[in-house]
Amino acid sequence: MNLRRPPLSDLRARLAARVSRALLLRDCDAVGEGVLLVGRPQITNGGRIEIGDGFAMSASPVRSHFEARSGGRIVVGNNVRISYGASVFAHELIEIGDNTVVGPMAMLLDVDFHEVKSRETMGEPRPIRIGKNVHIGAGVVILRGAVIGDGAHIAANSVVGRAVPPGARAAGVPARPLAPSP
Repeated sequence: MNLRRPPLSDLRARLAARVSRALLLRDCDAVGEGVLLVGRPQITNGGRIEIGDGFAMSASPVRSHFEARSGGRIVVGNNVRISYGASVFAHELIEIGDNTVVGPMAMLLDVDFHEVKSRETMGEPRPIRIGKNVHIGAGVVILRGAVIGDGAHIAANSVVGRAVPPGARAAGVPARPLAPSP
């Protein structure tokens, strides 16, 4: 049996990482076990943010953002991976299912911030629901009211504004399901 203690520098590094993670996630309402943060994401909570077990988020080399406005909710399932530069903004609700991967520079926005004809009038927020085992590519924009079914794959640089069926591969602006390969 090996009873050798780790070097003091390792213990200090682990303690510093734990304290840093706790400080970065202090505004969240619920945080699961085994959360990994790389870099310093910006987390602003005026509503409710719930993060599941095994969550990982990168904010390096580009900072990632989570923001729940007053009355807004962000609910993240277990084993969700969010890459650098991602922005998740909830005025009402954004749900991300278990084992989902969100690529770099992706944006999830449940409100348009203003109407097309009037910059003074805020658009109507609508929830975003992302199923389990979904893969969202780099640079994808998911707009208000989008529903992405379990196991779907969204190609890089697509814009999702409607429903994507479970298991579908979707691409484009706007994103549409791709025909199956022969």
